[in-house]
Amino acid sequence: MRLFFVAQRVPYPPDRGDKITTFHEIRHLARKHEVHVYCLADGEEDLDNRGGLNGSAASVHAVAVDPFRAKLRGIAALADGRPLSVAMLAEPALMRAIAQGVRTQRPDAILVYSSNVAQFAEPFADIPRIMQFADLDSLKWQALAQKAVLPMRLIYALEARRLLAYERRIAAAFAHSLVCTPNEEADFRRLIPGAKLSVVGNGVDLDYFRPAGAAKAPASLVFTGVMEYAPNVDAVCWFCAEILPLVRREVPQASLTICGSRPAKEVRQLARIDGVTVTGWVPDVRPFLDRSTVFVAPLRIARGIQNKVLEAMATGLPVVCTARTWRGTTIPQGAGILVADTAVDFAREIVRLLRDDDLRFRMSSAARAAVEARYAWDAQLAALDRVLAEATEGTAGLTAPHSA
Repeated sequence: MRLFFVAQRVPYPPDRGDKITTFHEIRHLARKHEVHVYCLADGEEDLDNRGGLNGSAASVHAVAVDPFRAKLRGIAALADGRPLSVAMLAEPALMRAIAQGVRTQRPDAILVYSSNVAQFAEPFADIPRIMQFADLDSLKWQALAQKAVLPMRLIYALEARRLLAYERRIAAAFAHSLVCTPNEEADFRRLIPGAKLSVVGNGVDLDYFRPAGAAKAPASLVFTGVMEYAPNVDAVCWFCAEILPLVRREVPQASLTICGSRPAKEVRQLARIDGVTVTGWVPDVRPFLDRSTVFVAPLRIARGIQNKVLEAMATGLPVVCTARTWRGTTIPQGAGILVADTAVDFAREIVRLLRDDDLRFRMSSAARAAVEARYAWDAQLAALDRVLAEATEGTAGLTAPHSA
């Protein structure tokens, strides 16, 4: 089949949540299908990443988002009723490219990852369309509104309401909707009943992320992620303010490395705290995982599966996380992952791992075993193959002749 894959970002390098998923999905689909990627780019420099899809995608069409025009569109959306996050990404050049592709290459199906780029597939109602929500972005904005202060609280709450209405419209119009965890499925069915829905989970590259046998720095904690992303910023700021002091009271040499690109000002300032290192962008997070003792995921705003947790567990790191983070997985508590929601409980679990070598060794082995059993990419994406076959049943190959 000929497939158009629409993504919010260039799906390479696979170094953040949505890019990890889209990269592996494209690579998986390209084994059996002709995949053409249409995506936005985070600035002109991101356009250079298109080459990372060579050998998988038949073509990649990317349009850089103009930050100034995006802000103007967002301001205009306050008055016209559109979700701001949808309006900000409404780049006309990408719409023209997709329309041209539909006219000349007529895909058998269009797969869309992320609701804020569903707009680029909306005009093509005669083509089977699959909407991969991954998780409901409206619930993220709702959670952000609960933690924000005025006036952002009002803007975030407005965005949550508008985006939920938009998500409902898209789910009703598209042939199939996808989410990434059973918990997201429950939320979806509660908020958007009646839509055709399946779960397609995330995976982890078990060959790329594996224990390397590096010497561990004593009492070393690590967190990875894009460090301008609001839930990550909230997580590390809370950890450093309330959890780390409790840990260091019991284990004075305990340290935290915050490893990830684009650290916000609040994150950069955490480097002033004794024992805290903020790396900024690194070419490879694996050395930081390899030499750390425990991975921490103190996310208080979390939806869906956290790729950072799967990657840490694949490298054999025991994880301490919040219940919100853990519920995105299918891994039992204790199988490489410990759960705590209060600062006191979170610190207690970390200290237990740092002090008990036998427990840490068992948790390390269990972490790797858990992701091997549950999160291999091919096993997860078999569900995507089934959904695609169902959505295109009786239509694939009949829309137009394909060029050789």
